[in-house]
Amino acid sequence: MPASGKDLLDLLDLDEVGTDGFLGQAAPRSRMVRTYGGHLLAQALMAAYRTVPSGRPVHSLHASFLRGGDAKEPVRYDVTHVRDGRSFTSRRVVGEQHGRQIFELTASFHRDEAGYEHQAPMPHVPAPRDAVQLVDALEGVDVDAKSFWREEWKALDLRVVQECEAAAQAAKNGTVAGGPPQPSRERLWFRVHDSLDSQEVALNSCLLAYMSDLTLLSTALRPHGYPFLAPEVQRATVNHTMWFHEIVPADQWMLYDKSSDWAGGSRGLATAQVYSPIRGMVATVAQEGLIRPHGVYSAQPAPVRTLPAS
Repeated sequence: MPASGKDLLDLLDLDEVGTDGFLGQAAPRSRMVRTYGGHLLAQALMAAYRTVPSGRPVHSLHASFLRGGDAKEPVRYDVTHVRDGRSFTSRRVVGEQHGRQIFELTASFHRDEAGYEHQAPMPHVPAPRDAVQLVDALEGVDVDAKSFWREEWKALDLRVVQECEAAAQAAKNGTVAGGPPQPSRERLWFRVHDSLDSQEVALNSCLLAYMSDLTLLSTALRPHGYPFLAPEVQRATVNHTMWFHEIVPADQWMLYDKSSDWAGGSRGLATAQVYSPIRGMVATVAQEGLIRPHGVYSAQPAPVRTLPAS
């Protein structure tokens, strides 16, 4: 994966392919088999941005992951102009590999306007300097996972706060699979590791989308005693929604305040707020994904669900 801020910028430098078509390159040096979801989110959003008038930052997106992408191959993105209004601009983006759709994104852009304002305050948490590097929190969970994470995400600085340390300690004590339930909330400081020296709105919003897919779904596993990256669990993002409230430089610290209120039917739902210590709430994120114990999938049709009696 990108090993530096420059690699991330290169990943978002799309090539034009015909009218409203763009080619996004594969991540360099990746050990992943399937394309990372944040990679698709960021490139598809950048493709949409390339067709939108200046002065209209993204305010929302919804993405569906239709098939696993091939991490070694580029992705073609075709943009459809859905609407160009006086205040809002809407785009639909389809990602394809090997002649098949693997990803779909709809995004809405809105010109800056004055209006009513309120927001929930940022929670009080330890500063990034007092938090734990995510790779260090993986100590004792899985040696291979720790090595993989350190190499794959060099471009990002990721640090867990105190609520996450309990999961890491449980792993060290051997209570991993089916261990004690953890609170269904966890918090993470994140940023691009290198200084990007860029105030470009499109670039920084795409980088936030890139980082937003990291660790979110794992929140839905905490109530079941599974720590982050537990090898017993198969997971995959199904859909991902973001609302952008402010655009801040992606090389500045942001707090990812994540929680999960529901899981069932081999799916988990996680929601989060993203805060900047300087600008306040900058985004809200929701993600639904597959969380299934390895080896339990069956091709047999599921029983028909009936509603409970009133």
